[in-house]
Amino acid sequence: MNTYYMLRSFDHAGYYETRSVLMIVAIVVAIVFLRTRGDRRYLVMLASGVIFQAALEYYLQFNNLRGAGYSLSVFGLNLSGISANLFQGCAEGGILSLMAFWFADLRMGGWPASRKYYLTVCGLIILLASVVGMVAAGRPITSPRPMFSVIGFERLAVTVVPALLLIAWKRAWRELALFYLGLLIYVLITFEPLHIFGARYIGERGADGKFFPAPYPAQFAVMMASHLIEVAGGKIHYFAVPVALGLISFRRETMPVGRKSATA
Repeated sequence: MNTYYMLRSFDHAGYYETRSVLMIVAIVVAIVFLRTRGDRRYLVMLASGVIFQAALEYYLQFNNLRGAGYSLSVFGLNLSGISANLFQGCAEGGILSLMAFWFADLRMGGWPASRKYYLTVCGLIILLASVVGMVAAGRPITSPRPMFSVIGFERLAVTVVPALLLIAWKRAWRELALFYLGLLIYVLITFEPLHIFGARYIGERGADGKFFPAPYPAQFAVMMASHLIEVAGGKIHYFAVPVALGLISFRRETMPVGRKSATA
């Protein structure tokens, strides 16, 4: 069986500058919901994404799944080790978790007027990802991560199984399904532009140790498996844990702008 790798070249090509912009956007969105709707849930999801994403990046680096000497750069500053993990948590996890929850909340009837802002942020994500994809295409590979590794499956088991048990306990299957769909939407609009331009793709390793792109059918199948199982599926605990702790609820009353609700 062929060994496939998730190859990427954007870690020093502007990706994290764009993630910094989206980090600010996520913070602004969370504050707007808090100040205008009395809705703390977006801040909760923002924090959940930051914490769990930083932990995930630490896990990947600790197990050397990012490759030896992995580092990233943001505004000319090179980061590696725990400092890189913490930054990735802030710049990647917060916006991912918040956007997935925002989609689920809209589908459950939360603040319909925010739909246009959600779509606007989606458009911004696609634009920024496309710019990075064009800039990073053809650059040296910065992270050759093996797919379908034993360690990867162990990580999924440790996160997905407890998350499903927590959701079963809270009987929040519909909410989880919508959050998962929101995750998948975010993953597609973030990573597919990078894939299309060749800044993040599935590859193989030749006998000489060099990486090369996998055939198109393998590219499609492995990338979709990554989107569905590894990325979106592997992050459902970002939602399940706050739900289990009683920090997230979809049952809230409609209220005038400016009024605060006791529901988190």
